Amino acid sequence: MIKIGLFAKKCEYCRTKIEKGKEIRKDVKVPGYVGTHPKNFCCGEHTNKYEYEMEEYMKKPGKSGGCC
Repeated sequence: MIKIGLFAKKCEYCRTKIEKGKEIRKDVKVPGYVGTHPKNFCCGEHTNKYEYEMEEYMKKPGKSGGCC
């Protein structure tokens, strides 16, 4: 039997597959959207790194995604 990972969850930070039941689900800020949204991570360290990188990304001027 061949397993197809169509619905496998992946870490938002490192994009590796996460075993079922071992994912860490956390509400984080997503650029371009209002509020926070739930995302899956493989470990607590990657949740912290993702949040830090998003904070740094949002601090940079000119990253609004507009045409001008």
